[in-house]
Amino acid sequence: MSSSPGKRVLKNFGIVLRGRGIAAVLNLAATALMAHALSATEFGLVILLHTYVLAIRGILNFRTYEAIVKFGVPFHAGDDYGGLTNLFRQTSLVDISSALLATMMAVLAVPLAGSFLHWDERMLSLAGMYSLVMLTMISNTPNGVLRLYDRFDALSVFYTVGPTIRLMGVIMAWSAGAGMNTFILVWAAAFVLENTWLFIRGHLELRRHLGIHLLQGGNWRPLLKTTPEFRHFITVIYWQTNIDLLPKHLSVLLAGNLLGPASAGIFRLARDFSAVLTKPAMMLREVLFPDLTRIHHAEQDGFHALGYQAVKTAGAAGLLMVLLSIPAAGPILGLIGEEYVQGATLLSLMLLAATFELATAPLRAAAYATGQVSRVLRIHLLGIVVFLGMFYLLTPLLGLPGPGIAAIMGALLTLVLMFRVTRGKPEA
Repeated sequence: MSSSPGKRVLKNFGIVLRGRGIAAVLNLAATALMAHALSATEFGLVILLHTYVLAIRGILNFRTYEAIVKFGVPFHAGDDYGGLTNLFRQTSLVDISSALLATMMAVLAVPLAGSFLHWDERMLSLAGMYSLVMLTMISNTPNGVLRLYDRFDALSVFYTVGPTIRLMGVIMAWSAGAGMNTFILVWAAAFVLENTWLFIRGHLELRRHLGIHLLQGGNWRPLLKTTPEFRHFITVIYWQTNIDLLPKHLSVLLAGNLLGPASAGIFRLARDFSAVLTKPAMMLREVLFPDLTRIHHAEQDGFHALGYQAVKTAGAAGLLMVLLSIPAAGPILGLIGEEYVQGATLLSLMLLAATFELATAPLRAAAYATGQVSRVLRIHLLGIVVFLGMFYLLTPLLGLPGPGIAAIMGALLTLVLMFRVTRGKPEA
């Protein structure tokens, strides 16, 4: 590759930031408009329903695109097309199996969720039908294909597909004065169509490079015999996925249990606003990971310099957003509805926690590239334990600001410990 790693990272980050930025604005607009169109309780119920499905899917999401980057880079660099094909087929098997299991689990767990979230019979029926959208969650391998072949431009387009459909559907539902069921249908349609787009786009890219279709030809039985390194990486990434899930989807469900659907909706709304920082954190990690892996694999210089420069830039940008939010949060939430203004303090607190997440993102990418996935897992597990403990302790005492303070404590602890890990030696 002719461009330097730093320039390539900046280019890819800019491309992904454009897509994610547009997506964040569209998603926020759709969520805010739905909050305006429905009562706070109905809005909270829609949010809880969608979050329930995402939480169950996260429990069985093995994030195989991470494995494609980790193990596909050496195959790609060595023109080992057979190795790449087997890798793609192995991850596809994982994707299909996990999507089927997640759908079954979601349908069967509806009564338990209803008891936890105080749902009536109508919501239980809706949750059972809504769970079927997870059958389309077989796009992790196509996602990894696009990352491996440096097609972040296609990923940038993907990020906008669902939000665009969601916003258009919400506008039409709002204009027609539709009820809660219509908004649920809009959310489901956007979820299905964005996954379908990614699946098709990734496989088109795969055929362009390898000239094959993964589901045709080949002997699939040997694919069940994976290497210990592959199984270790997938297992650790799986648990890391669940740890990432807890402060996001599960926190909304916990807010619904402790504070009710209306407060859960306000919490989710504040979290969506804080996505102005958490989304770039995810993007930065995703963009850095392939290039840091290439640098580490080739034993080139600049590994730590690239990561730490990203940490400083990300932290400074996040703190600026926090300062701007202090006077602006209340008026912005007031535009949606007076009942949402009470989330202003929570919004600023969530932005500060997101700043720590943003600064942690490059460190996590560096740790993954050097094989320290187990250490990252343990650190994030500790951060989540602190978050959940403080959540349960502070939320009954402080109300909505409680989860924000808990998020700050967990994120700051994770940032400090990740600094220590990336300064140490990689694991064997």
